[in-house]
Amino acid sequence: MIATSTDYRALIEALPAGAVVTLPGVDWEEYEALLHEFDGQGDIRLTYDSGRLEIMTISPEHEQPTRLLPHLILILAQECNLNFLSCGSSTLRKQHKAKGTEPDDCYYFRDFKRIAGKKALDLSVDPPPDLAFEVDITHGSISKFPIYAAIGVPELWRHDGEQMNFYRLAGDGYVEIGQSDLFPFLAPEVLLAFLQRGEAEGTVVMANEFRDWVKTHKA
Repeated sequence: MIATSTDYRALIEALPAGAVVTLPGVDWEEYEALLHEFDGQGDIRLTYDSGRLEIMTISPEHEQPTRLLPHLILILAQECNLNFLSCGSSTLRKQHKAKGTEPDDCYYFRDFKRIAGKKALDLSVDPPPDLAFEVDITHGSISKFPIYAAIGVPELWRHDGEQMNFYRLAGDGYVEIGQSDLFPFLAPEVLLAFLQRGEAEGTVVMANEFRDWVKTHKA
């Protein structure tokens, strides 16, 4: 054990917004204890990979696309007649893989009924989300791609503050794709343009224009 719960809290409380700290030699029990202790603190993300723990504090720049995306997902689902559930930044973890992370948002489409009503995900029995969204403006030292691959998330969207990329799970890793598998008419640069529109002109303008775009371009 490299630090007590109190030590971790003192460390985290001293971190400015947008900071990242990586700690080695953290066992699974410590990781789960920290998840419990900081449960509900939406400004903290914990990432765990085989004994390495990354602690990230969220900046306002990080939050903006995360708050806008659900409006676009709802429009996509409505226009494509898909029901879904959002699990937000729920912890996704598999103990036997020694990996865990908290996406900025994640969504169930195909399997949403299997997790409906559950207060917490248990990926030893529950399916992984169909889609995870990562805002990677503050770059950490732990790559989340192997973690998502181990968890089995089929599609990953990543926004680095300047561009958007879509990825498909292929074997043990991800390959970049030009259109979403869930929404084949949607390219990452289109999603990025509407997120930027929302940041500049507000949610209602973004949503109205995006709905018109989806109606025109969906199959």
